[in-house]
Amino acid sequence: MKNVILLIVLSMVACDVNAQLSWELPAKQGAWDYPIKPGTEEWKQFQKMEDRVRTCQIPEELLSSLSTDDLTDLCLRYPLIRHIRAYENTNYGLDQLFSEFNGIRELYQRKDVLHSMTKRYMEIIRSLPFLDDYTNSDIEKGIFIISISVMECLLSRIERHEDEEKDNLKEVLRCLISGYEVKLKYPKYFKGSGFQSNFFSRAHIIAKMDRSFVDRLPNKEKNAALHSGRVRDEHTVYVIDELSYQLIK
Repeated sequence: MKNVILLIVLSMVACDVNAQLSWELPAKQGAWDYPIKPGTEEWKQFQKMEDRVRTCQIPEELLSSLSTDDLTDLCLRYPLIRHIRAYENTNYGLDQLFSEFNGIRELYQRKDVLHSMTKRYMEIIRSLPFLDDYTNSDIEKGIFIISISVMECLLSRIERHEDEEKDNLKEVLRCLISGYEVKLKYPKYFKGSGFQSNFFSRAHIIAKMDRSFVDRLPNKEKNAALHSGRVRDEHTVYVIDELSYQLIK
């Protein structure tokens, strides 16, 4: 199977499957981990989403003691994190995540969240040869693609602290461009819809760096790049690419 859409569909079907994939960082031995995970009988017994959300909260007494890197890894293993890509409006999916999950709220209050998130993003981007390994199943590849998309969407929420320079947002933009360029080498997996989350995140980061950006987009604030990332017009792609490379100089 080569079609990215079919891979993603398979990955969504497998959302309730809990498996450690080769590109994922395992939980540290002895460290706190989610008590009930997808694929277990206990998970299947939950009748409401609210019950799953409540079970997956990180204990409050633990949150402040976690290093930012450890908290980042925990957040990326949050059992419901892929759900942000289930919504037509990605902003809504992200809002839901930040509303329901205490771990992500704590993470984005940390000043070093940018460095931790970009580091993990570049690690997963360097793992893209995973897709060409025939021993990996289509479901695993679909989950991998969704995980990249989720990380890109999360990068869109990086903010600049008042005492920091724009160079911090430049670093996010550099990473997203690197991810975009590597994805271009795997067109059978990312052609078309596979770039949506990258366009979405770059559009939001650029908007924070250049106030004139939105006015250059067709439909301005209503442009799909700012909501779903489903960019279908060449002009929007041109503006995002042009400003991306200008702003990282």
